[in-house]
Order: sequence, then structure tokens, then C-alpha cells
Amino acid sequence: MTRSEKKNFIDKFSETCASYPCMVLVRQVGLSADVVSQLRRKARLENVSFQVVKNSLVRKAFQGAALEMVDKLSGPVGIFFSENPVAIAKIIEDFAKKREDKFFPLSGVLSGNVLSSSDIKKLASLPTLEALRAQLLGLINAPAKKLLSTVQEPSSRVVRVLSGYVQKH
Repeated sequence: MTRSEKKNFIDKFSETCASYPCMVLVRQVGLSADVVSQLRRKARLENVSFQVVKNSLVRKAFQGAALEMVDKLSGPVGIFFSENPVAIAKIIEDFAKKREDKFFPLSGVLSGNVLSSSDIKKLASLPTLEALRAQLLGLINAPAKKLLSTVQEPSSRVVRVLSGYVQKH
């Protein structure tokens, strides 16, 4: 890379970091290009971007940001970016299950707060946004269903009594 290409990369990478509320740094040792391509495809399906980065350039991009993640930049690393922190955590957790010694989370940032690898694992255990929405709708609908069944119960009792009377006679 030429000096101007490095400068462009640093500027673009800084903009990317600023535009996403969640960023997670992972160690990825000895993964083949096919495996990394699989990871990128899976991430893209969840609207998550993954980038393998050069540590020295990332250090320069983070310069002045005072991020604790800079200390973790050694060896082969990749960075995930997304609006949805749970999606990133689930992708990492799922991918790391099969490759525990070659792929694992190091650190992350969520809305300016530094995340440890254990925090990222906790995020992976949370339900997805769609599941939370479904649970919320269920909670909202439950009182209405109970009220409706309570209101309909007396009239349905009368109908059952009348139908029993009709069947006997």
C-alpha cells in the first residue's frame, strides 16, 4: 500500500467506526480464505460487516479515541460493525463454537462503552430484536384476550344451557 492509500484507508475506517454504534474485535488465527468468506456471507445476511484489518493502520485510525481496544491489537484480527450488537455477538458465538482455538472475541465497543469478551458472550444469549417484538406484542395482547373471554363467558354459558335443553327434548 502506498502512503496515500494508507491515509485513505485510515480516513475511511475512521468514518466507518463513527457511523456504527457497535464494533467488535475478534482474533482469527489460521482461518482459510474460504472460511472467512463463509463468515462474511453469514454476517452480510444479518446486516453486519466484517473486515480483516492491518493492526498498524487500525491503531492510527483509533489514535486520539482513547479506546482500550487498541491494546488488543496484536496478531491477526478482524472487526465486525453493525447497528445490532446482538447480531454481531450471535454470529461470533456461533462461528467460534466450531473454531474455539482459531476464532474468538477480544473486545468491543457499544455506544462508546467498552465490552469485554464475556460481555460479548452475554449479548449472544439475548433474544433477537424480532423475538423481543413478538414477546412484547404477546404481552400487549394478553389482557385484551382475557377481557374478551371474560365478557363472552356469561353468554356462552347461556348458549350451552339452551343447547343442552334442546338436546334433551
